[in-house]
This record gives sequence, C-alpha cells and structure tokens, in this order.
Amino acid sequence: MIQCPNCGANPRFDIASQQMLCPFCGTYSEPTDEKYAAAAGADMQEVNGDYVGQSDMMQVKIYTCSQCGAELMSTSNDATAFCSYCGTHQILQERLDVKKRPDHIIPFKITKDQCKQIYGNKLKKMLFAPKVLRNPQYIDEFRGIYMPYWYYNFTQKGRFNIDGTKEHRSGNYRIIDHYMLSVDADNLYKGISHDASSSFEDNISESLAPYHTQDSLPFRTAYLSGFYADIPDTDSNTYAREAALIAAEDGFNIAMQTPGFSGYNTSSIGEDGKLTRTNTRLASVANAMFPVWFLSYRNKDRVAYAAINGQTGKMMADVPIDGKKYLTVTAILTVLIWAVLQIFNISSLRGIVMTVLAGALFGNLVYGLVLDKLKCDTLNREWEKSVGDHAAPQNAQQQSQAPPGKKKKKKNSFTKQRKKEKELGLGGILLMYVIMIAACAIASYIGYGVIMMAAPAITAIYCQLSLSALEYKRGVVSNWALMVVMEFSIIIWLLNPYKDPIYYACCLLMTVCVIWCFFDVLFYYNQLMTRPLPQFNKKGGDDCA
Repeated sequence: MIQCPNCGANPRFDIASQQMLCPFCGTYSEPTDEKYAAAAGADMQEVNGDYVGQSDMMQVKIYTCSQCGAELMSTSNDATAFCSYCGTHQILQERLDVKKRPDHIIPFKITKDQCKQIYGNKLKKMLFAPKVLRNPQYIDEFRGIYMPYWYYNFTQKGRFNIDGTKEHRSGNYRIIDHYMLSVDADNLYKGISHDASSSFEDNISESLAPYHTQDSLPFRTAYLSGFYADIPDTDSNTYAREAALIAAEDGFNIAMQTPGFSGYNTSSIGEDGKLTRTNTRLASVANAMFPVWFLSYRNKDRVAYAAINGQTGKMMADVPIDGKKYLTVTAILTVLIWAVLQIFNISSLRGIVMTVLAGALFGNLVYGLVLDKLKCDTLNREWEKSVGDHAAPQNAQQQSQAPPGKKKKKKNSFTKQRKKEKELGLGGILLMYVIMIAACAIASYIGYGVIMMAAPAITAIYCQLSLSALEYKRGVVSNWALMVVMEFSIIIWLLNPYKDPIYYACCLLMTVCVIWCFFDVLFYYNQLMTRPLPQFNKKGGDDCA
C-alpha cells in the first residue's frame, strides 16, 4: 500500500494536480511506483503456471460481484457496495491476488465534477429521460475505472513492391497492362490499441475513442490509488493480426499517394498481400491502462450504461425514455391539435377527417423512419458482436501515434447487409412519400380517390419490413391496425355519409392507433438503449471483446 510521506496514511491520486493527495493531512507528493513482492524473499513466483520476476508483479485486491461475476482490481484499501456493470447495490466480495503490472498508463485528466457536468449537460437535452437519471445521488455513483488495452507498435521498412494494372481497349480487344510499382518506406506505427477486457463492450469503447496515446506514461501503481481497474482477460495474439492490418492498410494507401501511382488498379491485392508488400512487422506489444468514468442504470432485467473518456471527456450514454412522460406529452399535443382544428373551424367533418388522415400519414412516416433506424442499429450491434473489433488506423510515417479507436473487422456478409440498409436512407424514404402524396393528390383531383387507398398499404408494408428484422414482434398488430383504420377513413371520406359519429370515430381511431404505434416504437427504442444484465462467470467477460 502506498503511504503518505508525512503521516503514513493512504493517499489518493488527485486529478486536478496530477499528484498524490493525502485526505488526512493534505500533503501532496509525487506518484510513486511501489514494488510489490509476490512472495517474501522469493525472486520468482509462480502465477497461473508461469514464473515471472517479482518486479513485473503487483499485489492487488480483487472485487467480485456475486450477481454478474464482474471483477475489478485496486491497489488501495477501498471497499464498494455498488457494481458498475450490473447496477446492483451490494457489498462486493474481496480477495488478494497477484497481477502483472501494466507497461503504460494514461492518468485521469477529467475530474469527477467535470464528469458529472458533462453528463448533466447531456440530460438537459433529453426531455423524456427517466427522473432517476437526473438525481444527484445517482449521478454521484460514477466510478473511475482504468480499462486494459493492448498496445501495438509496428514498423514498415524497405521497398514496397505493389502490383498494379491499367486497362484500355483497342478495337474489339481489351488490353490489360501489368506494372510493378516500387517505393522505399521507413514507417513507424505506435499505439495501435485494442481493449483487453471482454467485459468492456465494443460499442462503448468505440464511442469513447480516440485516446491520445502520446500522453501515456510509464505505469506507476500510485495512479491506481482511489480508482478501480478492469482485469485484462484477452491474449495479445488475439488482436495482433487485426492491428497489423491497420498499419498495412494505412501504409499501402500512403504508398499509393506517391506521384505517378494514381490510376493504377490494385483491387486484386487482399489483406495478406498488403501485409507482405508493406513489410509490416510487429516491433513490440505492451499492455496499458486507459481511464473511463463509468455509470450504470438498472431497470428490472435491463441495464443502461454511461461512460466518459477520462482523458478527453468524450461521452457515450444509453438514455431510455420514460413511458409516463411520453404519454403525458402525447396527450397534451393531442389536445392542442384538436384545439387548433376547432380554432380554424374547418368547414366540414369531411375536411376534419382528411386533416387527421394527413397527420396519421405523417405519423406513419415518422414511425417507418424510426423503425428503419432501429433495424439498422440492431443489425449493426449484432454485426459488432459477430466479428470483434480493432483500432482505427492513423499514419505514422513521422512516428505519429495512432489513437486506440476501434474499427470493426469487415466481413462480406455483414458489410453487404449494412450497405443495403444504408442505401435506403432518409432521402429515399422522403422521395417515396413525395411520390405517394403526389399520387394521392392527383387521384383526388381527377376523381379517382380510391387510388389514395394505396398510401396506407405502402406505409404498412414498409414498416412491416423493418419489424421483421427486429428481435421482438411487437408492433405488427398496431402497424396493420393503423393501416385498416386509415383505409376505413379514406372510404368514409369517399362515400361522404351524413352521420357525424362516423367521422368522429374515424378521427378518434386514427389518433389512438398512431399513439399505439409510437408506444411500440418506444419499446424497441428502450430495448436498444438498454442491455441484458451481464453474466461474466467470475472471469470478467462475455465473448464480445
């Protein structure tokens, strides 16, 4: 345990001063590196079957959550009654253990007060956020956690020999000329990083990237005092190839920017070809700790996370929607809309039905857009879990350091699916609706109003396509119910009966169905904004690293 040089108490790392601060006597001191002996009087100690020098080891306390199995370590005499991963409030189990010391660390730069301010500014924009998320007592439960990362350095030296082709036609012949493009290179890539904890979900670490690895320091145990650290549980070899591909891809692209190299086709060169042609070699690999402020919100069997980059202040937050707040605002808006209709005194009930029908079609447009977005987000999250992750590339030709962002490894089946979802886009959907509305207007003008009945059917089919890709099938009934009610309202508008209750019934049913649809969307949104309770089997990981 690190001791205060003045009173012998346990000091904490003070983020504002970047020094050790004793909470008892107020003494500041420089962060030190305690040498923890794995066994008294022993030069070597067996740990998990490997013999290592005691200078590479440190004695830590392991805190284990009995509910989800998450494990955190600390070098201080800290105790906690809260698990940041599953949100349970209970005393965590404690034991002593010996762990390998990391090589590098980025100390916290963002204080807890700054962290809470960043989170509070985010919530100011979230009208429907649950009330508990704004509770100062809840926000005070942010925990400072160091997340483990593997830290790769690569070199690219020598001559790059790249096969290139150019194609042209001569009469009825297609002629392909083959060239060998050569360029000398001397590149160094430092700090290409991957998180080494399988309990730290990919989309969270990707959202927090990048870290500025040029600010990393040699590891000192003092930096951990007052904080927790996640336990690395993935081998460095797991990501060695992915990290090498980042350097190779970037080196290859930089080489192709050489004057005179433009216009050559190199599409035949795959990943392995870029690795060999750029002479990408692993120079060294080390492990590092990067700072994260972490908070969880638990609701029954779901949990939402908020995480803030402890160096840059970049934040990601799962913010679900409170159904009661949503219902209240929806009711108020519904009353206001009906009041506006009465104020403008629309001349006929037939006109009121058409106005509400137009609003229902607009609501269905929003419904379809949200479902399409949720479908794409859901597919992307499944894609993340299926292929793993690796850091974002950055050229290091002048020995610059790549940020440890995360970039998903591309697989053909998934990238095609994502591209297909992306191609539809907002512009395509709006164009579809413009064509649909124009067709309805023309049909109404020329007296063939029955053609207008195609509009609700088109929107229902579009929404159903999005619903079919979602895990739950909630929303199917409300989607088709809204279509039936809109079709019925169009028929009433065309027949123009002389019974007022029928018009009012159409307006009421369309309003109810639109609200019903949006409550189903609310369910899907909250599913996307929360996660199942983690189960780490006492080893600190799912399989999504």
